[in-house]
Amino acid sequence: MLVVIGSFAEDFAVRSDMFQSLFVFIYSFHAPLFIFLSGLFQKEYKDGVYPDVYRLSFYFVLGMVLKIIIYVIRAIMGEVVTIDMFGGSTIEWYLFVIVVYSLVMFFTRKVNRWLMLGITVVLGTAAGFVPLSDEFYFMRFFVFLPFYTAGYYLTPAKVRRFSHQVSVKLAGITFLFIYFVLCFRQREIMYTLRMLFTGRNPYSAVHLEGCTFYHRLLCYGISAVLIISVLACVPNRKVPVLTRLGRNTLGVYFWHYPIVLLLTHYGVMRSITQLGDPLWKMVVLISAVTLALVLALPIFTLPLRKLLDACRIMPPLACLTLDFVVVLSAVVSTFVIDY
Repeated sequence: MLVVIGSFAEDFAVRSDMFQSLFVFIYSFHAPLFIFLSGLFQKEYKDGVYPDVYRLSFYFVLGMVLKIIIYVIRAIMGEVVTIDMFGGSTIEWYLFVIVVYSLVMFFTRKVNRWLMLGITVVLGTAAGFVPLSDEFYFMRFFVFLPFYTAGYYLTPAKVRRFSHQVSVKLAGITFLFIYFVLCFRQREIMYTLRMLFTGRNPYSAVHLEGCTFYHRLLCYGISAVLIISVLACVPNRKVPVLTRLGRNTLGVYFWHYPIVLLLTHYGVMRSITQLGDPLWKMVVLISAVTLALVLALPIFTLPLRKLLDACRIMPPLACLTLDFVVVLSAVVSTFVIDY
């Protein structure tokens, strides 16, 4: 829900101070939390355990398919577009960096975990000095790598035991409330940090005087505490309906952004703002939550699960061949769209 609200908030941030505050609040932790959980449920590479070529192929192919869908929609919208084969600014970056993260953990499995975690933090802060952003998803890869590494070295049981202590829950709720209020009361200051929280901008591009590595460390600290705080608020029991829908979050992630693009193109977003304040803001929030719930229905996740099943029944060589075919299709699509 927060990911979808964040996408809506980004679209309306230029029109509303409230959505600027919501945007920076959500972006302070939603991508780091996504990455942390991905690492948390990554199978540890012990002796005899190797990367799951089927799972990695699934993420890679899914990322390429999503990339093509987004660019086709933008072409239909009349934008001048090209497919950046190894980079981009839209949501497919997550699928590609997860593939590389898994491989990194495999090749560094013999490295001391504390040393590895320290190295990733150094790389994440140092990356901001390099004048790159969306090329090869370079910036996001290094910026969010510490969160994946931290998740990988932990276990769900350890996280659950720690986050569900009464003291941690109380501290987490308190911090979330204070930070939420801060994002609204000190919006102008907090909103300048958004370009660091998105993970895709070098320090030179951030609209913050003297932005450097200690600003990145500050954002790391904020994100880390928010991750703990959010996990502390997650119920440690099944919730009717939501628990069942929660199994289908991949469908929410995959489909929501193309739908937001279409809603923007056909004037739905603009029409909402004509309802008057504060009604239009309420409609935006309700629409975002509703969209998340609808996309969590099994029908939207079914084609994605079928693709995963198809990857799993193929031999490894066939998976690699499928990856090549998808890349080739993306290249061909680039020329078609440009033409």
